Amino acid sequence: MKEIGEYLRNRRIELGISLEEAEQNLKIRKKYLVALEEGDENILPGRTYFVGYLRNYANYLRIDPDYLNQLLEKTEKPAKPIESEPVTKRKKTGRYFSQRKRRLGTKKEKKPINLLPFIKIAVVIILIIGVIAILNQFLPKIKQPSTSPMVKKEEVIPEEKTFEQEMIEMAEENIQTEILSKTPDTTFLEPLPDYNPIEIIAQEPSWVKITQDDDILFEGIIFNTESIAIKSDSLVSLLTLTPNNITVTYNGEVIEPQPVENHRLISYEIMPSNN
Repeated sequence: MKEIGEYLRNRRIELGISLEEAEQNLKIRKKYLVALEEGDENILPGRTYFVGYLRNYANYLRIDPDYLNQLLEKTEKPAKPIESEPVTKRKKTGRYFSQRKRRLGTKKEKKPINLLPFIKIAVVIILIIGVIAILNQFLPKIKQPSTSPMVKKEEVIPEEKTFEQEMIEMAEENIQTEILSKTPDTTFLEPLPDYNPIEIIAQEPSWVKITQDDDILFEGIIFNTESIAIKSDSLVSLLTLTPNNITVTYNGEVIEPQPVENHRLISYEIMPSNN
């Protein structure tokens, strides 16, 4: 076997394959590969396993199977001849059985072990342990006085609404309570012919609040393609949440918004002038 092992080692080195690579590709542990290359048969349980691993390793190294068989035939030890049993003369006795049969007849037959009693004992022990565990679990509850279950009222935590949501809800409530009549796209509030109108045009639905001297002229949602025109002789203030969705013009000029203390709101301040 050492001759075959040396041939395998030389072949592996010739192909440039390491033991780690062979172990990963063949799924055979490295110590077994080393034993194959050293011709050590004792590390595997039996010659059959050794020869099987040897053939797999040889196929991996692309060795001719016929050549491997020739090497294996050389290493096989000749079987020992079976020694014939010495013939003994049968003594003339009144019995028919020979001495060998008499010796075989004296051996007691081994009775199979009966595992049924052990299984019964194990089942009884498991049942006892289960009963004890159940009693330990339920006895404390039985001993405790029964108390009426206290139903805890779940505290409903109100969901915090953003300022924008509150303002939009207020505007929607005001719209729902009012009797809406179909009006033209442009609405004039308190027309004053001597002053240029302030126009608010919406590109997207937007909430606005228009005041004049602390009096609310309009509060609600302007939908897209709608507009509001206001003529006034005093300061007009406009608050909104979405300045990018509306355009405020006065006298043909676009009015730029200004931030207020509440950074969520944007303010427009327009002071009309007399024509």
